[in-house]
Amino acid sequence: MIYKILNVKELEKVRENLPEEIYDKIFEILSTIDREYGDSEHRTIENDGGLVVYADSQEELDEAIKELRFDKKVPELVEVIGGYENKYYLLHNEWGANFFAPRKKTKNKFQKWGIKY
Repeated sequence: MIYKILNVKELEKVRENLPEEIYDKIFEILSTIDREYGDSEHRTIENDGGLVVYADSQEELDEAIKELRFDKKVPELVEVIGGYENKYYLLHNEWGANFFAPRKKTKNKFQKWGIKY
């Protein structure tokens, strides 16, 4: 499932579907956007401020990134929160998007040499 969330009011509607640590981070991001750009229900994806997208899988997240036309851009920030990843893309000075999804489990290539990261 993919959730496109524009403000804290929308976040509260999907709260029970999000992991607690991710809800807290998204709440922090959307509170800042609401404070700076307004929490109006009339603010849309096209307005200044931005949005947060949460996906249940990396495949769904990749689909959302492509749909919003961020697939050719490099994220400004990649942040790991527990078993989840947040990719932040900045479209221009007044609009950005945070994309959250569970991290893919990959084998660390350095582990075979006994190095732990």
